[in-house]
Amino acid sequence: MPKTLPVPLTFYPAYCFSLSPTYDTWARLTIAEVHALKEREGFEGQNTYFHLNHPLKWIRLVGVIVAFDEFPTRWILLLDDSSGALIEVTCGRPQPPNTTTSLNDHNIPSAGIAKPTMALEGVTSTGRPIDLSGIDVGTVVKVKGKIGSFRGEKQMHLERISVVHTTTEEAAAWAENTAFRKAILDTPWMVSEKDERGAKRKAEGLDDEKRKREERKRRKRKAEVERKVSAMERERLKVVEERRRAAAEEEKQKMEEARCLAAEDEKQRSDEAARVHAEIERRDRDKKRREHERKLREQEYSRLTRQSH
Repeated sequence: MPKTLPVPLTFYPAYCFSLSPTYDTWARLTIAEVHALKEREGFEGQNTYFHLNHPLKWIRLVGVIVAFDEFPTRWILLLDDSSGALIEVTCGRPQPPNTTTSLNDHNIPSAGIAKPTMALEGVTSTGRPIDLSGIDVGTVVKVKGKIGSFRGEKQMHLERISVVHTTTEEAAAWAENTAFRKAILDTPWMVSEKDERGAKRKAEGLDDEKRKREERKRRKRKAEVERKVSAMERERLKVVEERRRAAAEEEKQKMEEARCLAAEDEKQRSDEAARVHAEIERRDRDKKRREHERKLREQEYSRLTRQSH
C-alpha cells in the first residue's frame, strides 16, 4: 500500500494562541523534546516554540540534577531525564549584601563580614523569590519555567521547583508526560474558522482597547506636559511682572530722589538769594545811616561855626 502523505500543518496567528491547549499551560515534555522544538518565522525573539503546530512557552520537566553551578548573578542547574539530552535550568540570584570597610587601631582597612545566608535563594524570570535549599547534585526534581535559548541552545528559565521524594512520585510524573503527549502533542492543533474569527475579533477588541488606553495615556501625558508648561509660563510671567514692578518702583524712587535734590537745590538758591538781598539791604541801611550821620555832623559843625562868629 502507498504511504499516506502527512497532512500539511496549519500555523495559526498569535491571536489564536489563547485557544491552544499548550500555550498557557505547563507542557509536560522531555528534555530531548524541548531541544527538538522549532522556532517559526514571524515569532522570533518571543520565546515561542512549536511542536508540530502547537505553540509552547512554558514547560515542565522531571529529572536529576547532575551539576549545580553558582555564578555572581545566577544559578545554573544541569538537568538529565535520561531522554538522551541535558538542559541548563537558569535562575537569577538576589543582590548580595554590601560589605563595609572600616579602619582598625592601626588605621589598616579591614573588610566587613556579611551575615551568611541561611538558605539558597533565587529569583525567577518573573521576579519572584524562589527557595533552592535542599537542592543539590543527585536530587530528583520537577521544574517549571519558560523556554529560552543561549548561543543557540535551549534553556529553561526557572519559575518553580519541587523535590521528587519517591520513585512512585517520579513514575506518576512520567505518566503525566505520556498522557499529555498522547492527548495533545501527538495530534496537530486544529482551530475552527468560527473560533478563529472569534479570536481575531477578541484580539482586535483588545488591540482597540489597548490603543484607547495608549491614547488616553498619551492625552494624559500631553495634558500633564501642557499643565507643566502653563505653570512654567505663569511662573515666568509672574517673574517678569515682579521684575517690571521692581523696575517701576526703582524708577519712581529715582525720580523722587531727583525731585528732592532739585527742591533742595532750589531752596539753597532761594536762601542764597534772600541772604544776598538782605546783605544788600543792610549795606544800604548802613550807607543811609552813615550819610545821615555825616549830614548831622555837617549841620552841627555849621551851627557851631556860626555861633563862634
